[in-house]
Amino acid sequence: MINLFKKKPIMEFYCHPDLYGIIPEPKPAAKYVADWFKKIPPEMEERDQTGAKTLTAKRCIPMLDAMSLGYVIPLAGDLHVKTNEDKTHIECTSPPGIKVSEFHSLDQLGGRTAPGFPTAPLKFINYWVIKTAPGWSTMITPLVNRFDGHFTCLSGLVDTDRYPKEINFPAAWHTPNFDDIIPAGTPLVVVHPVLRSS
Repeated sequence: MINLFKKKPIMEFYCHPDLYGIIPEPKPAAKYVADWFKKIPPEMEERDQTGAKTLTAKRCIPMLDAMSLGYVIPLAGDLHVKTNEDKTHIECTSPPGIKVSEFHSLDQLGGRTAPGFPTAPLKFINYWVIKTAPGWSTMITPLVNRFDGHFTCLSGLVDTDRYPKEINFPAAWHTPNFDDIIPAGTPLVVVHPVLRSS
């Protein structure tokens, strides 16, 4: 069990004892702020009407707060992915001893209108159970303001106070002619607790 809260926990993460310390753990989303955001300076050389330097997005606290909210669930193991030129074929090979991906049928996401068509949607296998306090659900989204990935996981809202099971993450694959490893620890989704209300 991982309790990421200092007081009474709203959200906890559990995995099978055999995997604890082996698979990458969930971490605060603040550790995964997008590189493009980190690289921009806080000010530009041009000046506003008062003579002060114009500020950049680096000084936009709402953007930073949004990118820092929640906890990232990472990929459990190295995944070899191979696609062809038009993404009509995709192969995924998990490491020995642990399955980290499967496929959904294209028809499950609308066939020819599916995100990432014509590539079959991936399903990333997640070994972390998310448990929230009574009355709290878990919002699952792609990482905020990240545009550099080979895939995008789909969003969902799960009543994790009532659903004590692992939640897998369907994803649309974007990159043609890919033949490489997606390493263990790659961020898949960000999760954060949401208080339900009538």
